[in-house]
Amino acid sequence: MVRFVALPLLLAVAACAASPSSPQLMAECTKLFNMWARYEQHWTFHHTGQRAKAELALEDCRHDQYEKGIAELRRLLKRGRFELPEVTLQP
Repeated sequence: MVRFVALPLLLAVAACAASPSSPQLMAECTKLFNMWARYEQHWTFHHTGQRAKAELALEDCRHDQYEKGIAELRRLLKRGRFELPEVTLQP
């Protein structure tokens, strides 16, 4: 009987944890990461740690730490001489 009660509860908790609390900010984070991944130097040949930083920033966004993740991705892109407009983060 406990299994029948626990399974729906676990599924509900997993569904809540998987969905971002702010789809707009997650979309911004994903857009910045994809831009970095597409235009940055090939990470197989240039081991600068940038790939790890970008992936950790995306992971921060996935854990609802949007300001931290987006700031790091913007910093990485500006380091690559991208000109990004200043934006105000709003959930």
